[in-house]
Amino acid sequence: MSTLVYRSAKGNPVTDSRRVAQAFGRSHKSLLKALANMSCDAEFNRLHFAPISYVDGRRRMQRAVMMTRAGFTFLVLGFVGKKAAEFKQGYIAQFDRMEAQLRQPQPAATPLQDFMKHQAQVQRVKATASQLLRLSNNPGDIIRYHRAVMKCLTARTPAQYVRDAVARGLRVSSWSGRQVLRRLEPAKAATAAFLDQQVAHGHTLEQLVAAGIPQTLPAAFEAMLKAGIIPAE
Repeated sequence: MSTLVYRSAKGNPVTDSRRVAQAFGRSHKSLLKALANMSCDAEFNRLHFAPISYVDGRRRMQRAVMMTRAGFTFLVLGFVGKKAAEFKQGYIAQFDRMEAQLRQPQPAATPLQDFMKHQAQVQRVKATASQLLRLSNNPGDIIRYHRAVMKCLTARTPAQYVRDAVARGLRVSSWSGRQVLRRLEPAKAATAAFLDQQVAHGHTLEQLVAAGIPQTLPAAFEAMLKAGIIPAE
């Protein structure tokens, strides 16, 4: 749960009790207790807190609480200490960034076949890198993102993917994982470009994986390629 603030199904910036507990180094049980002991009135509670559920490691259904920015702020006002102050500031900054993204005009939908264009794929990589850098100013986030994309599409890191290609006799040792992916598995490369666009527009890779997009979209691109639907560059 590296993402602290995310979009709800209604498109609003939210967080939840599991993420807050993790960020503040608390047990989820104690965080739920703190929520239960808050003194806010019933109307505030209704507007800013919502019960949700998740499946734990033992496949048991457990309860959690989703909260708005106002709900989060009300909850953590009572948390003290230097670490708590740092986390509060970090969370508030993430809410600010998410709200700024939501205020931006939504881009026009991109035809699915356009994601198969080589140049479009390169542009998506650059746009996503710029977006991630704006959000955190940490180049390491870009590396981690691309590694995560390759892992969810190929079950290998970019370096492993390139090494496997070299072991098969391909002269690609100086290529990036994405470059090799475009050559060997164009349907997955198109899927990676689609993921890039969604992340650049404010979604998280975690949300896209949970929705099943990396698992199902490659088949659609593969079908298009088999049907001869290959866009001109």
